[in-house]
Parts: sequence; structure tokens; C-alpha cells
Amino acid sequence: MTSDQGGTANHGGDIQGISFSGGRRKDDGNIDIVIAADGTSATATLYPPIGEGAPLTPDFVAELLTRLGVTNGVVWDDLTEHILDSNTEHRIQRDVLVAKGQPPVSEHPEHIVVEDRFVSGFRPVSDDELSVDWKTISPVLVVKKGERIGTVIAQRDGVAGIDVTGKPISFTRDAVQNYTLGKNVERVDDEILATSEGRVIVEAQKISVEEVLIIKGHVDYRVGHVLFPGDVVIEGGVAPGFKVYSGGSISIKETMDAFDVSAKRDLICAQGIIGKDQGQVRVGGNLKAKFIENARVAVRGNAEIPGSIVGSRMYALGHLAMGDKGRIVGGEIFATHGVVCGFLGGATKPVTIINVGVDFTIQQKLDQAGAALRELSVKLARLQTMATNRPEPAVLKARDDVDAKLRELAANIGELSKRVDIDDAAVVEVRGTVYPGVIITICHIRLSVDEPLKKTRFRLDRTANRIIIEH
Repeated sequence: MTSDQGGTANHGGDIQGISFSGGRRKDDGNIDIVIAADGTSATATLYPPIGEGAPLTPDFVAELLTRLGVTNGVVWDDLTEHILDSNTEHRIQRDVLVAKGQPPVSEHPEHIVVEDRFVSGFRPVSDDELSVDWKTISPVLVVKKGERIGTVIAQRDGVAGIDVTGKPISFTRDAVQNYTLGKNVERVDDEILATSEGRVIVEAQKISVEEVLIIKGHVDYRVGHVLFPGDVVIEGGVAPGFKVYSGGSISIKETMDAFDVSAKRDLICAQGIIGKDQGQVRVGGNLKAKFIENARVAVRGNAEIPGSIVGSRMYALGHLAMGDKGRIVGGEIFATHGVVCGFLGGATKPVTIINVGVDFTIQQKLDQAGAALRELSVKLARLQTMATNRPEPAVLKARDDVDAKLRELAANIGELSKRVDIDDAAVVEVRGTVYPGVIITICHIRLSVDEPLKKTRFRLDRTANRIIIEH
């Protein structure tokens, strides 16, 4: 028996190993054995006998394996079957597994796997989507308090392997991404949880949740709609058609196109607000902006607009302060606790309406109730006519139901009317000029300005139930 070493033997793949052949007569059955380079397997090529040659026997193969030192993991049942097939069918059997060692199990350190949606990067759009609103695709990754950000994978100890010759094979240590926990993040058992609402930031091998969202640039297609539970700081502007919702305050350093902006607390716009189409701005706290143009703005607190308000509808439950140069031209203003500005109206006499002393939220309910009352009145009139001409039970019941709704609605309007005027001490103070075309209402008492007025103060005389003009 002889052994030949070859450095390029193939055993079912491209792994190089060492090839061994048994020394037999030319026509006898024979076997070539290849031990893989890593020693974890041995494969063989079985050659059948030719003519009167002796068949290959398991004893011969066993003796060769012993000489080669292949003592571990020999698959004798399968190997014997292949030897029989080779001898009886007279065909070469290739890539026959002879022995299989135990590969090592690598050591896997404890590590954190971040949820897929919090991993930044491009995400392809599904082929099933017929159209894509790219404004809704945002890189801002928002998490709720208590929401899972990642999972802790427990450590797995390494286990040494054994090659086909019985020698140990050292295990390796897997390389894993390791994270530390930053602000507003904690580990609970095997989960990584957010301790507050905010933006998930995974960078520099640290996981953090920021309660303030800082956008370094404009809100546009690069950013998408902004829906954030905390404060939002926008270092640019807001492009047309983009939404900005904040569960805190919003600060914007450039001009904002008011498509749909909502702040639960304050809104500060260093430049101005420009309305687009049916766009609207809602502010749960106070508003500060340089100017407002053609916009619809609702503020639950005070509004400070030092520049101008042009062609807009503005609602404020506090007061509107504009200073000596502030100008209101066109549109309609509701400011519960009064208005101070420099100029009202304009030389071209645009209709400019100022309402103070009223709660605009109740006024809006009154307006809606009034519209519903008119519709029900028309419907009741039709049903009364039908009941006169055709007094059927169904018609009579429908008439009575509408009449009951009408009475209930009228009573509701009566209650709202008692609550809508809440500050009869509110005043409108103009430190410059009031132009003709301006309409002042204080607690629903109306005054039209027909000639220019200078440095004027409008207040309500509740005793006389009229507006007093003071200079």
C-alpha cells in the first residue's frame, strides 16, 4: 500500500486537501481518499475492478484509513453501501463522504440587535405600491416611551471541534456589533427600551433617544413630513406641502409655508408664515412670527407679530401684540383679550375685521350650530307641509323628531351665546392709522370705520352697549 500526497485534490468542492491512494494491482478496485484542509471531513473516489481484478473491500479501506489516521467520525454504513455499489455496478463513485469530524462552535459574545426599523439606510419601495407619496418617507425614527428598540442576544460559549484524525480544532470568536446605551434608553431583562418619547439615534456604537428633534436644513423631500412627540427645531424653512406636527414646541429659523403645521406648545418662526391653498397652523401655546400672509392660524395663547398680518384669518384665545409698526391688512382677526397694532386696514379699503372679547372656540361652535339650525328649519317646514297634506304616522313622527332636534339645538345655541363673550374689557389699540373699511367688534357689538382715524383706542361701554372711540 502506498500514499501519494497532492495539493490540489478536490472532494466535492473547491477546498484543497491531501489525497491518498491505496497500492493495488492495476485492474483491482481502488480508492482515493482526500482529507479536507481543515481536517473536518474526508471524502473518496471509489474505482470498481476491471475484468478479472479483485473488488474493493471494506477491510482494505479500513486498513488504509488506519494508516492515514482517520479514526473519528467514519460513516461505515454509507461507505460500505458505496463500496458494494461500485463493485457490482462497475461505475466510479465520486465525492463519497468517508468521515466527518465535529466542527468547532464559535464563541458568540453577548450583544444587542437593533430593531430593523431603527437602522438607518435606504429601504426599497414595495413593487405592490402603485404610487408613492415620498413626503411620508422620513429618516426621522420616532419611538414611544416603553417601546422596544432592540433585543439582547445572550452569550454563547465556544466549543472546540475534533477533526477526522481525532485532533482538537480551536474555536473562534464571532465579531459582532456592540452598542452602549445612551440617554433615555435602558435595559429591562433582555430588551432595550426607550424611557421617553423621541427620536432614536444609533450612531458611534451608541443607542440614544433624543427628546428634541433638530433638522439641519429645510423640511422638504429630504426629510419628509415631520411627526414628532417632542420639541422640533428647524434650522431652515418648511417647503410647500409638508406637514410638521410637534408634541412640544416648534422653532423655525426661516420662512414657513403653512400647509399643515401643529404645535402642542409654542411656535416660534423667526421669519414669517405664508399660507398655501387650504393650509393651516395650530398652536397650543404662544405664537411668535415676523409676519403672516394669506394663512389660517389658531392660537390658544398669545400672538406676537411685529411685522404684518395680510389677508389672513387668525384666532387667538389670548391677545395679539404687534407693536407701533405692526400692520393688519384685510382678513379677519379674533383675539379674545385685545389687539395692539400700528395700522389697521389700508388705503385701498380692504375689508379688515377685528373681533375681541369673544372665545373663538365657542364662536365656531355657534357658527356650526347656526348652520345646522337653518338646515333643520328648512327640513321642518317641508315636513309640516307634508303632514298637512298627508298626515301619515311615519311623516308625523319624522316631523316631531326634527322639531325635537330643532328645540334641543336652539337651547344649545342659547347656552353657547351666554359663554361666548368672556372679556368686555378687551380693547383694540391702534397707534398709527385706522383706515376706512375696518370693522371692529367687541363682544358682538359692531362698529364700522368710515373715515381715517389716528392713534385710536376702541373700548366697549357695556352700560350704553356701544363701542367708544378714544384718541
